[in-house]
Parts: sequence; structure tokens; C-alpha cells
Amino acid sequence: MRNVLLVLIAFLFTFSLQAQDLNFGLRGGPSFTTLGGEEGGDGSKFKVGFHIGGYINLPLSETLQFEPGIQFATKGAKGTEAGTTTSIRNGYLDIPLLLKYQGAGNLFILAGAQPSFLMSSALIVGNGDNKVTVDGKDTRDLWKGTDFAAVVGFGFNLGSQMNIQTTYEHGFANVSEFSDTVFNRGFKLSIGKSF
Repeated sequence: MRNVLLVLIAFLFTFSLQAQDLNFGLRGGPSFTTLGGEEGGDGSKFKVGFHIGGYINLPLSETLQFEPGIQFATKGAKGTEAGTTTSIRNGYLDIPLLLKYQGAGNLFILAGAQPSFLMSSALIVGNGDNKVTVDGKDTRDLWKGTDFAAVVGFGFNLGSQMNIQTTYEHGFANVSEFSDTVFNRGFKLSIGKSF
């Protein structure tokens, strides 16, 4: 898994050195995630998290661009049963590989794929202010180390190299070690700045 990530980063770096009109940028904002499949059917609700990272914008034509990136993103879900709230907070290294279509005006649309790698995991259980957090190897072993999602979205260029976008991520890889049908689902609202 680590070797795949290193090869991908080396490829993107080499490709970016050969590209002209290259833009780098930073992007971040809130994430709204849940778990689909078996876990999604038992009252799982959206959990608010965050994402932050960078991207490279490589023009392919006047209207089409390739925009690979790398982000740290928190994902998971929460649910309540018998007055006790359980919250899953997993940290992933997301690698969005997106095509960006920029037509006339400032509106753009995005579509692509996103491999992800699990970096951390925590389980928070509690009632009101009385909460217990379990993290480390015990909770990380509940989840598979990789994920794969399709990404679609749209955005708007604000001027001064600033942009805002929203994307939907639909996970296709089972992420649970104890079930065959648990998938990450979520939305990201991002503010970006190109340089």
C-alpha cells in the first residue's frame, strides 16, 4: 500500500514537471459523511468532519483539466440507541483524481475516482458530557486499510485565484473487516486557493 502511494506521488510529480500552465493550490473545509450498506441501515446519521490538502491543476485543453490532489479527511458516522451516542471517526489520506470541465463563465464540473488509505480510527461512545474515546490499533483493526470511491461535483471560480466547490463521494469498496457491505458516503464543501 505504501509503495503504491509512493509510485503515484512520483508519477504526479514527474508529470507536473513536464506540464505547462501548471497551477498548485490548497483546499479545505467541512465534510459530511456516513456509512452505507449494513451500517447505513441501522440508524447511522451524517457526521461532520473536515478535510484539508492540496491539488495540481493540469490543463488538457481549453475547457478540460486534470486535477489530482492529496487530502487528509475525517470520515465516519454517528448513531444513537437507548440514549447512548456512538460516533465513528476514521482519518483517511484521500487521493482525488479528477477531470474538471470549465465551460463559459465561472462554473465548473468535476468527476473522477478517489483511492483512499486509512490513517487513523477512533470510536467515541457516550451520553451527554460523559464520553469515552477508544483509538489506536484496537479500533483501526475494525476497518480495511484502503477505500475506493467515485467522485462527482461542481464549483465556482470566485476570482483572485479563489474557488468554492462541493463534491459527493460514493464508496465502492467495503471498508469493514467484519461485514461485506459497509461503504463510505459523503459530501465535501471546499474553499480553494490556486497559486
